This record gives sequence, C-alpha cells and structure tokens, in this order.
Amino acid sequence: MGLRPIWTCLALPLRLHDWLCVCVPEQPWSPLLLLMCSSFPGPRVQAVFSVREQRREWDATQLPALIAFIGLSSLIDIREIKEIRPGKTSRDFDRYQEDPAFRPDQSHCFVILYGMEFRLKTLSLQATSEDEVNMWIKGLTWLMEDTLKAATPLQIERWLRKQFYSVDRNREDRISAKDLKNMLSQVNYRVPNMRFLRERLTDLEQRSGDITYGQFAQLYRSLMYNAQKTPFLCRTGERPELCRVSLPEFQQFLLEYQGELWAVDRLQVQEFMLSFLRDPLREIEEPYFFLDEFVTFLFSKENSVWNSQLDAVSPDTMNNPLSHYWISSSHNTYLTGDQFSSESSLEAYARCLRMGCRCIELDCWDGPDGMPVIYHGHTLTTKIKFSDVLHTIKEHAFVASEYPVILSIEDHCSIAQQRNMAQYFKKVLGDTLLTKPVDITADGLPSPNQLKRKILIKHKKLAEGSAYEEVPSSVMYSENDISNSIKNGILYLEDPINHVSSLAGGIPTTSF
Repeated sequence: MGLRPIWTCLALPLRLHDWLCVCVPEQPWSPLLLLMCSSFPGPRVQAVFSVREQRREWDATQLPALIAFIGLSSLIDIREIKEIRPGKTSRDFDRYQEDPAFRPDQSHCFVILYGMEFRLKTLSLQATSEDEVNMWIKGLTWLMEDTLKAATPLQIERWLRKQFYSVDRNREDRISAKDLKNMLSQVNYRVPNMRFLRERLTDLEQRSGDITYGQFAQLYRSLMYNAQKTPFLCRTGERPELCRVSLPEFQQFLLEYQGELWAVDRLQVQEFMLSFLRDPLREIEEPYFFLDEFVTFLFSKENSVWNSQLDAVSPDTMNNPLSHYWISSSHNTYLTGDQFSSESSLEAYARCLRMGCRCIELDCWDGPDGMPVIYHGHTLTTKIKFSDVLHTIKEHAFVASEYPVILSIEDHCSIAQQRNMAQYFKKVLGDTLLTKPVDITADGLPSPNQLKRKILIKHKKLAEGSAYEEVPSSVMYSENDISNSIKNGILYLEDPINHVSSLAGGIPTTSF
C-alpha cells in the first residue's frame, strides 16, 4: 500500500515523501509508531497490518538505521492520534489547491490529526485508491483502539520507555543522573538537587554512574509509592517491597470496600488480576499484587467509579423532553486558546462536533459586506466568517451522533445583519434546520429521538409587539461600535447592580 504524505507539521524539509509505514514491534512495551521516509538508503522496512486476522508482521532488520535516519522528531506516536478523517480537509491540502501538478482524488486522501494540545498537528496522506484509504483507516483505527484498551501497567511501561528513550537518543540503554533530573522536572516531578536524587538511587553503582532503563523504572515505582503511602496494607514489621496482596485479599477488598458485585466469582477476579498484570511469569501460580502494583490499580482506569456500560446511548431512553437530559456543551467553541489573543478556527467547530459535542456557541458581531463575523468581541482574537462556520457545522454535525445539534447564538449584530444571518441559516443548513414545531399539540419540548439529524437555534427573541429602529444601510460598519445595540433590537439589558449589559429574555439555560 503506497501512501504519500503531502506535508507534515513536523517541520520535515521535504514536500513529498515516498512512503509511510506502520511499525508495530513485538515487544509489548514499545510505542506504536508511524514512520515517514523519503529516500532511506538500503532495503525498505516493510510493515503489514492484517485487519481481518488482526496480525502484525514486520521486518526489523533495518529498523534501527531507519529510526536513526529519520530522527525521533519525525515519529508519530499512535497514542497521540486523536482522529483519522477521510478527504482533503486540511491546511496541508489547501496549500496546493492552485498547483496544477497536484490534483489528488478526494476519495484517495485522508488526514491524521494528532498531538497532546487542543490545536492538533496534521499529517495529510494520499493513497492510490479508495480501497487502500479504507484499509489504512480501518487498520489505524484498530491500532488506536488496541493501544487505548491496553491495561494500565502496560500503558505506564510504554510511557516510561518513551520518556527514557527521549533522553537516551543513542539507544545505549543508559542515561546520566543529570539527564534523569532534567527529565523528571519535565514530567512535573521537582528534584531540588542532585543529592536528593542520589539518595533515592538504591544501588551504589547507580549513584556514581549511569542509569539503565530497569533502574529508572524501579525509581519511578519507588517515587510513586512514596507519594501514595499505604502502610495499612503491610503487616507489622514487614518491609513494603515484600508486601503482597493475595487473590483472596484482593477479592475481599473489591467486595467490602469497592462494592463490586462481580467479585463474588473468584475465578473472574483471578482473570482480572492476570489481565491487569499481563506478566507471563506470574501466570503459573495464583496471582498477587506487589504493593506498588496495588497502588497503581487504585489510580487506574480499571478502578474507575464510572460504569462503562453507560458509555453507549440507548435509543430507548431518548424519548423524554430535551430539557430532561445533560447535553455535552461547548463555550467559546471557536477559540483555540485564551480569550484575549488566540486564533478563532473552523477546525475548533469540527473537532467539537466530531468529539460528540451537541451544543456549540457562535459569538456573532457585525462584519463587513453585510455579513457577521465570529470572534470574542473587543479582544485581539482573530475573526472567522459566519457563513464559513455554518458550512463547517453542516459538514460535521452528525458524524459522531445523529442526535440534535443546538447552536447557542450570542448575538451582537444589527437587525440588518441579523436578517442576513437568518437567510444564511436557511440557505446553508436547509432541511436540517428546525423551523417549525415537531408536534404542535405537545405540552413540552420534543425528545432527542424526534429531533434526530436536526439543528436547533437557541437565541433571544424580541418581545411580541416590540418596536425597533432599523439601521440605515448607509451607516458605516464599525467592528467595535455597539452603542446602538439597544435601539437596534433590544438585544441588551443592563444589570442595575453592576451595570454590566447582558442578553435579554430567551430560554433559561438551566433547562439544558
């Protein structure tokens, strides 16, 4: 399968790369990586993922040289992939719209969004056929889900390896105490001085020389245990490193302290412990937890108070009025950073909707050419076009869910531009826009099931019979002037206590 990344946000000096491969090492702790290369000298590394059989095959003969050639900065950790999106919707593709030599088929392209911040990086890819795109998306999605479902100890092991090898760039399996101190500060563990660190290195050789990965992992477990002291688990006079939580003791803990009804079955508890530990050497006898492993369990996703069975929405429970539900909502949806000087972005709307958000906010202000703009008013945040936002909403509204999307409008526009907004709502959203009652005989709000694939507008309304003054079309547009906002539609009421203006009337938001 030949994929061509047209560009990456990793600052690679190449515009077109020859290929991309997925390397899935046999070691369970190794990070899953996407590797990019353009002119790797020597035999290429082959990576084949079989979706049907869920097998992973690869040729590791050239992997060390490949990693050295590409450099760690050009690797994408699958744990950082947030979404795989079909099509050409990315700035990477937009850069080459005017290039006559580059006309990729929409169905042959997809975009990988990844990163640890809200503003994600993108890797835009072109395959040779639509079938290849579907295979890559299916395979990468499986790898993402498999990585996220990994037991907590395995996820910690992978993270520790990643942190260690980010310092051990020469792959010598050892780092200096100074490097360790710097690395710990980067992961929010403050080391006051080198003496403090050396006192926690148990081996004399560690204190005076370099530190291997095994020693680093042991130090991490020691630091974590010291931060969460649990002496009540140790019998009198027993050393903490020798304490064990046996299968019967763990079962008793689940039943008496956690109230886990499934723990009445000891065989099920044993299977849980084995799947949590994932240590083949411990499967030959009755499982047990060392003290640090038990503490890890207490803070793990496997010990979450949330009932995972409630993750999926059941259609049978979605027949009550809309105001009976908690609705996943977004405030200042358009912003990618702070509320003073950050960038407003269409991608922020796309991400929120594709993450399952069902109520998003549009802050509308008078814009040029009679059309509103969206931004955080009276600040240095950038502006985006109202019409572009509507097209983005229409494209992504029902990708993650068919249940209704609510557009919460914070309207600072003149009546003239509000009329243009209304026209664009109908023009762009079409039949998905709810413009009339679902059931005129109903006493309450319609249900989510009745509103499937519908877009609702939540906006303040003028009181019936209210008079308002039209803004002459000759009045020059001023993005900062809202002095006429009251007589232009009674959009604001002033708080008599703190004299802060706010929108008047409308649906109480506590109902949502």
